Amino acid sequence: MKRRIALHFAFWLAYWLIYAYTGSRYDGNLPKYLLTEGLQMPARMLATYVSLWCFDRFSGLHNQRFWLAFAGAALAVISGGLLNRLIKFSYLVPVHFPDASIEFWGYRMVYDMFDVLVACACAISARLYFRQQEFHQRETALRHEKINAELLALKSQIHPHFLFNTINNIYALARKKSDKTAPIALKLAQLLRYVLYESSKQTVRLEQEIQLLKDYIELEKLRFDEERLKISFNEDVDDLQQAISPLLLLPLVENAFKHGVSEVRNEVWININLTLQNKILNFSIRNSRQAKNPENKQGIGLKNLLRQLELQYPERHSLVIQEEETVFSIHLSISL
Repeated sequence: MKRRIALHFAFWLAYWLIYAYTGSRYDGNLPKYLLTEGLQMPARMLATYVSLWCFDRFSGLHNQRFWLAFAGAALAVISGGLLNRLIKFSYLVPVHFPDASIEFWGYRMVYDMFDVLVACACAISARLYFRQQEFHQRETALRHEKINAELLALKSQIHPHFLFNTINNIYALARKKSDKTAPIALKLAQLLRYVLYESSKQTVRLEQEIQLLKDYIELEKLRFDEERLKISFNEDVDDLQQAISPLLLLPLVENAFKHGVSEVRNEVWININLTLQNKILNFSIRNSRQAKNPENKQGIGLKNLLRQLELQYPERHSLVIQEEETVFSIHLSISL
């Protein structure tokens, strides 16, 4: 409110001083024109604020009576011009310009109305400009809120089946009183904490994403015999502190387990390569899979990943999927 009052005050002060200075150029008597122009300000201000009220009341995207805004503003300008003329006729000209003559209904009344019209036009233009900026900022904020809400939904796609399997595996280890129980439970807790708290952030450090992948892999390995599943994870990163969107790489690893090695009965393997050089991230993952058949489907995780990439890295990413008879591979490249 204080800022709005200050803007109005500055507008009228500038308007008053400009008109007074322009008038004083005829005889150099600035104090006299400061007084005379100041006495005319109420007529200009009254017409202006009535016009602004009309535009606020009857204009807008969904207002069907937009013509009333112009009609009200026109009536306000005419009324302000008549009031301005009356002030000049009854006081200003006889007292401060005695050598001049004035007729109330003379042709110079047009100048008085034009004087009021200029004030109204400037104020309305400023009001419409600020209103447009406000609409634009509101639209931008709403768009960002929608994108953030959609991203949060996309990031919450860790499959419940994975959690159930992991909890069951931890329960089985606990019954056996295995030494692996506590470390595995800790990894699950760390993973859930990451999903619950870190995924709401705009970015995280790349080293956090890498650790998340390693924890996820360790939890998934509980479902496989050590001799049956072979996993290699190679990384070559020049900046572990590089910012990246959270939970961006996990869907690719999850897809390899859920729709790849989990469907193969014999020996299975997953090869993961992650490199970061000069802010260019390359993430490749290859995994064995069941012989290709019409029932093989890709999970919703990849679809969500594509949407997330479109929202956060538009025109700065590429995702290449290759399907062979018994091998499935994905290569993701992002310019961070």
